[in-house]
Amino acid sequence: MKRGLRGESPPQATGEALMANSKSVGAKSRWNWTAGVSMAAIGLAVGLGSGGVAYAQDDEIVVTGFRRSLEAALDIKRDSVGAVDAIVAEDIADFPDLNLSESIQRVPGVAITRDAGEGRQISVRGLGPQFTRVRINGMETLATVGGTDAAGGTNRGRSFDFNVFASELFNSITVRKSASAEVEEGSLGATVDLRTALPFDYSGFTLAVSGQVQYNDLSETTDPRLAALWSNRWEGDFGQIGALFSVAFSDRVSREEGASTVRWQPGAGAAGFGAETVPAYTLAQLNAAFRPRIPRYDVYEHEQDRLGVTAAVQYAPTQSTMLTLSALYANFEGSRTEAFLESQVFSTDGATGVGGVTVRDAEIAGNSLVYGVFDGVDIRSELRYDELQTEFRQLSFDLDHDFSDNLRFEGLVGWAESQHSNPIQTTLLFDRNNINGYVYDYRVDNRLPLITYGATDVTSPSSWTLSQIRLRPQTATNTYTTAQGDLIFTANEVFTLRGGFNWRDYEFETTERRRSNGTTSNQEGTLPGFTTSTAIGNYSQLISLTGRGLDLPAGLPSTWLVPDIDAAARLWGLYDESVF
Repeated sequence: MKRGLRGESPPQATGEALMANSKSVGAKSRWNWTAGVSMAAIGLAVGLGSGGVAYAQDDEIVVTGFRRSLEAALDIKRDSVGAVDAIVAEDIADFPDLNLSESIQRVPGVAITRDAGEGRQISVRGLGPQFTRVRINGMETLATVGGTDAAGGTNRGRSFDFNVFASELFNSITVRKSASAEVEEGSLGATVDLRTALPFDYSGFTLAVSGQVQYNDLSETTDPRLAALWSNRWEGDFGQIGALFSVAFSDRVSREEGASTVRWQPGAGAAGFGAETVPAYTLAQLNAAFRPRIPRYDVYEHEQDRLGVTAAVQYAPTQSTMLTLSALYANFEGSRTEAFLESQVFSTDGATGVGGVTVRDAEIAGNSLVYGVFDGVDIRSELRYDELQTEFRQLSFDLDHDFSDNLRFEGLVGWAESQHSNPIQTTLLFDRNNINGYVYDYRVDNRLPLITYGATDVTSPSSWTLSQIRLRPQTATNTYTTAQGDLIFTANEVFTLRGGFNWRDYEFETTERRRSNGTTSNQEGTLPGFTTSTAIGNYSQLISLTGRGLDLPAGLPSTWLVPDIDAAARLWGLYDESVF
């Protein structure tokens, strides 16, 4: 059974990245750039015709659709023994999503987690991202980035971070939800197959360019997004050869504002609040209730660039043989600032923690302490600054050969590496201890609570004391080397026998550095004398909630003082290892 050249394979990305399912879907037409010009010319001719003779036009109107893309995706589902969903794309830039994970969430049963306002990881059928395995162009890979503090920071696990890649780099996505003998084990959730474009996917010379600009009214920035693809193929006595090159770039600035708790935690019983003056509740009832672990307001500011490049060469000397060389490069880098105004004391036990807090007024709803007025509360202004970069490289070589109509060989060798670097991860903490009249109130809006700080002016440098300097640069490198080969014997339309070998070598290396005095003890709370003698006003700044799109409660302090890490670095040489 001859398979023919890959030029006969289905086209790529759909105009709306539609996914195959059991429903019948008709073809949808769209006008391309040429059609738009033609329509304008026809409109002009009709307009002139109202005052004279309208001359005939030879303009060509080209209408394209994605019927073949739908058929190709359905064929993938139909030909698979297990549960498989697929997205097949017609051409570059038709996926409207910010990155690859947002394209994959179109598959039923797939959910995504978000970081910096866009998708990062996926879960399939309720199983976490660590249970999903990802293959790019047939070989298993792993790409990782660094997340916010709330998201766990640097990814050192098995979870694949899809936000490294622009969706324009890929033209098909296959999610295998059930085990299959022909797919090596390694996932409980799903095996996700990603495929970049190849020159034989197109009938001949192809050039596609796209551009997009978005304006973010919260960060007040304009974000560009560009993509281009060039592909061609040639035929002669030597057979057929094709070459392809594509590139995608985006620059994005985002800002997130809101409140968080880092979860609600159960009461600590006897190790809870130290005293109460609330007639309606006993101390035992207050200590048994759930309370917000770290009630706070926060501001996240992200700036990130994403660059992706693919290149491929295909050669078919005969109808029976196909050689494919593919390369993929992705660079994801950015900076992130996390600012918090919080009270960490509710997450701690003992006399130096919540045991030193007195409850003056309270309300318990269900099993949760949703409102309280407290004395002896410690508060904190925290600012963390990160610089991050992930470089992903992959090179793979495929050989497909038909020995006969019934017997063929499929071979692959490849190498992939993801290098994540977080060279600057710096956090400075300002503390103010034992304030009275602190209030949190989740009764009106449990997403945007009212939080006040008694008589403390949270905008004044005199209210705060520097308590910690955290320096935690980190790295994580994942490397895969793969070689595999399969012989496939097709006895008839029903029975196919496949067997072969699969060799894979995986290497993982990670680092995290912290301040040290030559021991393993934590030095983050130990401050050099010259820092404590520097006025806080010299390395601090004000930050504010803009409140756009938020119904902030009346009386909430929306501006507070935070550390200025750039100023501190200049004053003290934070990144001079002979000092810190």
